[in-house]
Amino acid sequence: MKSRSALIASIWGSRKAYLFLSPLFIGLILFCYYPPISGIYHSFFDWDSVGKEVFVGLDNYRELFRDQVFLDSIPTAFLILVPRLIIGIVIPLIAAEMIFNVRKKKAQSIYRVLILLPIVAPGVVGLLIWKNIYDPANGLLISIMKAFGWIAPDAVIDWLGSADLIIPSIIFMGFPWIGGTSVLIYMAGLMNISTEVIESAELDGASLLRRIWHIDLPHLMGQVRFFLIFGIIGGLQDFGIQIVLTSGGPGYSTYVPAYYMYVEAFTAGRMGYATTIGTVMFIVIFLLSLFAYRGMKTETN
Repeated sequence: MKSRSALIASIWGSRKAYLFLSPLFIGLILFCYYPPISGIYHSFFDWDSVGKEVFVGLDNYRELFRDQVFLDSIPTAFLILVPRLIIGIVIPLIAAEMIFNVRKKKAQSIYRVLILLPIVAPGVVGLLIWKNIYDPANGLLISIMKAFGWIAPDAVIDWLGSADLIIPSIIFMGFPWIGGTSVLIYMAGLMNISTEVIESAELDGASLLRRIWHIDLPHLMGQVRFFLIFGIIGGLQDFGIQIVLTSGGPGYSTYVPAYYMYVEAFTAGRMGYATTIGTVMFIVIFLLSLFAYRGMKTETN
């Protein structure tokens, strides 16, 4: 009798657990799984913003790979992504190593706090600040160049309006590129390295650079892989700069696939074509992330 009561109580307890978890599962299905599945499905339709659907098979894909705007947006995306990816991985690592090698723990803690302070400003605010920095006539950057006599006092440089300058200007945004969260993640990895290992390297006469290369970096490969994968995902999905600063211009020089998808969906009203772009982006991001994951060995591999 007791075993039967215990069994009933166990089943009821499991049902209660699933009942409490059901809002999470429902939210995941509705907001995480349904949209991409729906997007892949609608990529085979001529689907407008009103809701009209006409099955067109692979016509959207055929049009997409003949679409010169889309084809030109791919190298533009990688011209922006690759330098920013390298910067986002290397510069925070250098900052983390500098803070980690500060001998006084109190000073080290102060530096960690100072590194974190800039992240309280929203990303859009940062973009608007850089918009003012890049003002063609009175921005901070051109004012500094005039003050040092590098250009004429009446010179005007349209950083965001010149096809030759726009990509370097986008890459330079965020200087000195020290992301507070990235530095702290690297710091956590460095602090997990055994002090005995570091002390042994110092006793053996290893220089700082040699220790970083042979001890620190192998232990930080997990963090590097994390930044690489999420940098690829975020970089290929991001079009905030285009929305806030450039509108894809000058001309189509800053069009990236994600921004083109946004334009086709919410300006042209071609939802089916936009979901086709999104599906292709999903495949490319998945393959690049898988390659980065498998290609980088960590201490736990």
